[in-house]
Amino acid sequence: MKSPKQVLDIVEKSIIKVQERSYFWTHEIRYRWILEKIKFLSNGKKLTILDIGCFPYHVGKALELLGHTVYGIASYHEPVSNNNVAVVNIETEKFPYANDFFDLVLCNEVIEHLPQSPIPALREIKRVLKKNGLCMITTPNIARLVNRIKVLVGFSPMYPTDVYFENNGKGNNIYHRHNREYTLSELVKVVRGAGFKIAEEKYFISYTPFRKRVIPDTFMLVGIKFINYASMLFLNPFKDTLCVLGKKD
Repeated sequence: MKSPKQVLDIVEKSIIKVQERSYFWTHEIRYRWILEKIKFLSNGKKLTILDIGCFPYHVGKALELLGHTVYGIASYHEPVSNNNVAVVNIETEKFPYANDFFDLVLCNEVIEHLPQSPIPALREIKRVLKKNGLCMITTPNIARLVNRIKVLVGFSPMYPTDVYFENNGKGNNIYHRHNREYTLSELVKVVRGAGFKIAEEKYFISYTPFRKRVIPDTFMLVGIKFINYASMLFLNPFKDTLCVLGKKD
């Protein structure tokens, strides 16, 4: 049986466009962490999985290579060409799946893009999960070290106000930016408030100085990234990413 690293190597080799390869390299460590977590949770069983926000189709393809049955939900502004992927606005539309259908639902790097309440989407996730099924949510940690430093020196960790002046003052597409990031306690509160039991809550590191780059970082930037990485290793709340597992009773 192939390992998460092996299937990600296969996915990487299938990527043709430089821009997509750059995106893959940026997120490869996070992908591997998610796949290793699923490997542990599945305990050797083949799962029926829903991957929400599955563009680009990297994790979904890796899970297929690992033998799982994978369905996906893509957004209208980032569609995916795959027979098992539906295009849905998860804030306003019902998922096109039956009740109690999935063993696991992934909501990775999605919740921070929602400009409205995530509760309707989380309730839909709960509906389509089997009893004792799990929802895995990963999202950036708003209290990560980089953001703490920004605030300390007088900069905002939010997206720049320059975007308001794009498109003749109408702003850019709200779904391409982070509209609301969370602390771990906030994310736990939201997931629990949607009716889930919290099975696990933790910080992890998604971005390290070791990832591949299309354009190499400067020597100074590499040094800064190593200092940030060392700090994240030392203190959990400084880590860049959150993971909450919600369980359906």
